[in-house]
Formats: sequence, C-alpha cells, structure tokens
Amino acid sequence: MSKVNAAVPKNSKSKKLNSTKWVPQPAFPDAANENTSDFVILDWDQWATRVQPPREKLMVPIIPEKGLIEIYAPRGVGKTFLSLGIALAVATGTDFLRWKVPKPRRVLYVDGEMPFNDLQERAKWMVAGLDAPPQKDFLRLFAADLQRHGIPDLASEAPDGRIAVENALRFGEPDQTDLLVLDNLSTLTRTGSESSDEAWTFMQDWLLRLRRQGVAVLFVHHAGKGGKQRGTSKREDVLDTVIKLSNPDGYQPSEGARFVISFEKQRGFLGDDAEPFEAKFSENKGVASWETRPVGKKAKMDQVRDLAAGGKSYREIQELTGISKSEVGRLLNEAPKLSPTEIDSVMDAPYYGTIAPGKVTSH
Repeated sequence: MSKVNAAVPKNSKSKKLNSTKWVPQPAFPDAANENTSDFVILDWDQWATRVQPPREKLMVPIIPEKGLIEIYAPRGVGKTFLSLGIALAVATGTDFLRWKVPKPRRVLYVDGEMPFNDLQERAKWMVAGLDAPPQKDFLRLFAADLQRHGIPDLASEAPDGRIAVENALRFGEPDQTDLLVLDNLSTLTRTGSESSDEAWTFMQDWLLRLRRQGVAVLFVHHAGKGGKQRGTSKREDVLDTVIKLSNPDGYQPSEGARFVISFEKQRGFLGDDAEPFEAKFSENKGVASWETRPVGKKAKMDQVRDLAAGGKSYREIQELTGISKSEVGRLLNEAPKLSPTEIDSVMDAPYYGTIAPGKVTSH
C-alpha cells in the first residue's frame, strides 16, 4: 500500500510537508492571465458538428465518466460502507447492488475520518466476498490516519491538500485515476461555514477542474438534524447524482448497516433506475455480503415529499423520479393524512418486512 505525501510548491507560505517535488499542474489558463485566445468559442456550424467521445459509465447508471456524485446521510447510517463498496466494485469491475460495472477502473479513496484499522477491516471483509481482489494500482488509499499531520484542508486557500490529491491522481499518466472518493466533506474541507455559498464556490471550482481533467468524483457528506444535507444548497447545482441514505421504518441499531437508497437528483436515468430501494450490509466469518430489496409506498412518499419541500414542481419530480404527475399528487396528498403506522400499512405487501431472500450480491 503506497503512502501519499502532500507536496507544496516553492512559493507556498504554508508549513512545508514531508514530500518530494511538486508536480506542475496541467495546462489550463490561469484566471489572472486569461485573454480571449485562451477560450474555445464555437460558432453554430462547429458546435453542431464537433465530435466528442460519449461519456461512458463507471457504474451504470449512477456514475458517468467525469461525473460528480454525492452520498449523504445522518451519522451512523452507512455512508462509508456504501462508498467503500462502490469503490471496490468500480476497481474490480464487479456489479454492485442494482448497479452494473462495465469494466475495472482506477480508484483513489481519500479518507479523512476513519481509524485505519477499522477501514482496513471493512475493506478486507468486502474483498473476501469477491472473485478476486483489485489489481495493482486499481484501488489506492490516501488516509488521514496514516499521515503525520493528517490531510491538509482541501478547501483552504493554501493549495497543499489539493496538490497532494492531484499528485496522487496521476494526471496525464497512463494510470491516471478514473474515480476519486472523498470521505467525507466535514473532515476534508474545514475552511469557512458549510452554509456559506462563497466557501463552497472554492471547492466547486476544484471539482469542476477535476471533471475537465477526466476524473469522476464521489464525495460523502452528512445530513443535519432535519434529515436534509448540511450546508448550502448550492452544492447540488453541478452534481450529476445525489444519493440520500436513510434508515427504514422499524430499523434497530442491532441490524447494523441497513438503509434506504433514494435519489434526490440524477442526470441521464429515470423510471425504474431512479426508484428507491433498500440495502443491507452483513459480515459472517470475515466475508461480507450485500442484500437488496424493493421498497414500497412509504419510500416513494418520502422521496416525493423531500423533492416537493425543496421547491420542485410536479413536472420536475416526474422528470427526476419517473413517477407520473398524477401519482406525485396522490402521494403528496395522502402522506400528511397518515400516521407512521398507517403509512407502514400501505407499503407494498410483498416487500414489507425484512430484506427479501434471493437478492444477494456478494461484495
């Protein structure tokens, strides 16, 4: 397992870190030196005829090439279990939950919170359930717990943290990383208030830069007390996919990582692909497995209610979820009139209760 050291450019005023040399950044024009010749402006004939390679999927349908994806949930729901499962699936080319992985891709997992021993244990459980472990350089770890001074703030004006990550991504090399996982925002971005649009703008610019360089980014974030993601709503503007995790009704802490996966934003997929579903992680004698099952009316109610509370119209909710406008109206009209017990009773009967057997994906 390689250790990534943050490198600092010579003109940095921040404390020098243990490093080798700074890798120069790829050639995008600096804002201070831009002029009209630096920009690509297309006339209609060029615009209409320009051929660009199609965006393939790292994980179908949720992670496109150069995609920006967010997973958020309250503490303890299972964000790291899911993000680590996704990282391993992409790195090994293994289908995961309800999602297809066409081929192995290179992944860099940046962890700012977990003790290394705990993260290692979870990863070994998951790998034990696979046909084969990741190939060399297909799943690399940059863990704060292994760094002498942790990982520098990725949202700071000082570039140390971003340079360290970009060096580890190996820009422009044959083995450049395809997917960067940032787990999680609160530990890796510490500058400014989470509710500040200005504080997020700096981070957003960097994420868009990574997209231009061909890197997809999945980042993990926390939900607040009300269940919505903490901080500015501007965070969602440039994202391709926003995934919310929540514990299902009747959940008991003794069940471990069992949660409903629902989509609050998705580009390029609708209908059945956008339906919420339930997932559960379990481990037996050092081997992990995942189970999935459909969820019923309660999850649809929650999904539609969250989108409506966020200001989405019936038409927008239909476009985002594939649920017809008439059904959206019925769900919104029905939900406030039902007690939690009554809502449980209108869930689709075949899928109510524990996770349905026979829907197991080893991972």
